[in-house]
Amino acid sequence: MFSRLLTNDNNKLILFKIIQEISLTFGLSLFLLYLFYQLLGNFLLIIFIVCGVLFTLYGLQDALLYQPNEPDTARTIVLTPDLFQMPYETITIETSDNEKLHGYLIKQNHHSNECETLIFFHGNAGNIGHRLQNVHLLYQACNINVLLFDYRGYGKSTGKPSEAGFYIDAQAVYDYVRKRTDLNQEKIFFFGRSLGGAVALHLASHLAETNETLPLYCVIVENTFTSIPDMAKRLFQVFIIDYIPTWCYKNVFSSIKKIRHIKVPVLFLSGAQDELVPPQMMQKLHEECTSPKKQLILFSDGQHNTTWLSYNYTTQIYKFLHECSISLETTPTASSVN
Repeated sequence: MFSRLLTNDNNKLILFKIIQEISLTFGLSLFLLYLFYQLLGNFLLIIFIVCGVLFTLYGLQDALLYQPNEPDTARTIVLTPDLFQMPYETITIETSDNEKLHGYLIKQNHHSNECETLIFFHGNAGNIGHRLQNVHLLYQACNINVLLFDYRGYGKSTGKPSEAGFYIDAQAVYDYVRKRTDLNQEKIFFFGRSLGGAVALHLASHLAETNETLPLYCVIVENTFTSIPDMAKRLFQVFIIDYIPTWCYKNVFSSIKKIRHIKVPVLFLSGAQDELVPPQMMQKLHEECTSPKKQLILFSDGQHNTTWLSYNYTTQIYKFLHECSISLETTPTASSVN
């Protein structure tokens, strides 16, 4: 139902907006170029042209990457979990830089304080309402609680999208969950799809590096990429892209580096027919992961936005969570060691 958010008309609208921005920027640039040419001559004119082009391209990266307005009602209409008869709380989480994130906490009707709790990091475009069908499937099949939220600038959350901002959002949501006494703190785990996978891996890596007292239960990522520079090479396929240094990218999301720090169990879910993120990127992330418990599952019919509809999808997740539960029960606690 909500598996594909982008339409041809929406793509045309995005392209039109980008062309508008480019036209305005270059219109002003041409006027300034004329002044520079009259005053300073050809040499400085060439330098100014090069710097202007680079500055414009750098500034447009956010518009090319983040799509919070797709579909066009994504900032105004956010469906609620009662559409699928799921009990929920509407929550507002304040970040360290004073943005307010809108989300839902969906708990099981019975023994919710014993269940695993999934923090859902959704992909690009749309809002949390567009993920409710997927959440309902996980909620029923895996008997878990789910917290899903919109990043800054998405849905009803305030702010403007950015890589650094998304990381702040993720930390704020995690801190919120850790303060909930009605949730089983030993069974908190992350789920991230596509762009959300990069955010989830960043937070999991950060927690590992800071030696968090209470470790994550596990991390599950689906159809996510190794980095934005790698995706740029994949999407544009222009030889010059290979020579652009990383510092030229406004957003990097370097999951390939961060995955090496994660030691908790990691499940990689990959759609073999993914038309956006090559399955090879998921394989590379799996290879670079140093967790003692990691698993890569390839769904032969899975596309980028529809892998969750593949046969055996929830069964594989349930099985993985069950294995994590057994591992948790057999791992001695600090008190038992003493």
